[in-house]
Amino acid sequence: MAIRLSRDAKLVRFRSSDGLELEGRLTRGASDRAVVLCHPHPLYGGSMLTPVIMTVEQAFMESGYTTLAFNFRGVGASQGTYGEGRAEVADVTGALDFLGHALGSIPCMQVVAGYSFGSVVGGRVAAGDSRVRLYLGIAPPLNHDDFAFLRSAACRIALVAGSRDEFCDREALEAVAASLPRKAWLRVLDTDHFFVEKLDELAQACRDVIAWAGVEASA
Repeated sequence: MAIRLSRDAKLVRFRSSDGLELEGRLTRGASDRAVVLCHPHPLYGGSMLTPVIMTVEQAFMESGYTTLAFNFRGVGASQGTYGEGRAEVADVTGALDFLGHALGSIPCMQVVAGYSFGSVVGGRVAAGDSRVRLYLGIAPPLNHDDFAFLRSAACRIALVAGSRDEFCDREALEAVAASLPRKAWLRVLDTDHFFVEKLDELAQACRDVIAWAGVEASA
């Protein structure tokens, strides 16, 4: 699919909750709904320019959300060094803080969406931060992390992965979904970990998650 981000997208700088200066890409939409986008592994080329992240960003942007994609510490112009997925929790928390200030208040629909490594870090924040109303985990690397932390999440949870994902066994994905205290939204696409030639299907999955979350919120 052709990725067309808004001409209104602008580069911003904000602080992680432990004081590092990070760079991000902010596109303003509605003030009552926003998404923080967490990119894949910094040591393997992950950044806010990853096609999967930009695809998810565009889907939320087209649905009227304010979007904030950003580079984890040590990536691009963000300060700091790789923190093994633990220190990066402060980056996501800082992104949520920044959105709250930029929009004037905490959005009533605050989403954290993460891809691969970003799904781990974003999920840890979503599980413990009451501001987060929806967590979208894309290609969670369940072969390396068990995602047990999601069991304590109060927010809605949606999971998207590929049936041929070498880092996310389908049975493990379904087991995680079944272990959650409230019913999760789950979709498995016919693709691999990188959504090769399936970005259109990923975008549609995101649109479906957004619609599902809206219905759930009004129920």
